Amino acid sequence: MNHGITPNEWERHLNGTLTTTEQERIDAHLIGCLPCWDFYQRMMTLNAKLQEAGEMKRDAFALSDERLRAGLLNVFTRIHNAETDEPATPLQTRLNELEAVMSVFCGEQAAVNAMQAAAAHSPAKSLKQITHENWEPFLQRLIAIAQVLCGRTGARWLLESGRL
Repeated sequence: MNHGITPNEWERHLNGTLTTTEQERIDAHLIGCLPCWDFYQRMMTLNAKLQEAGEMKRDAFALSDERLRAGLLNVFTRIHNAETDEPATPLQTRLNELEAVMSVFCGEQAAVNAMQAAAAHSPAKSLKQITHENWEPFLQRLIAIAQVLCGRTGARWLLESGRL
């Protein structure tokens, strides 16, 4: 079923990221097209169920306050005791802190993979090319990834840890 609505437009409509003009065009179509309205309703229901299931899973694996404190203590100890051959730049230090914080919530390898993915899909294109100018887009991408992997608490810790 196409009806002049691309898969990308359907996705953006479900996510609420269409422009006003696109939104008005699709809404006008949905009013008069029962098959598209039914499809839209099914996708909204499915989207809501997926979000609910994701929340339930994240809640099921939530860290207790005690475990969170112990993990953060470990993070800050690792940061404090980190030894390198050459002094780290302020940005590299911040990246190390973000990795350490994220590791508490989702494990070390997942944290590394998430940071690499966030950098690859930001203007920096890689962790080595992160600068003050492209830090914010990288951080926003990492927070979006962290919300999926670590839940809201982990994403908030990253946001607070990542502010320059």
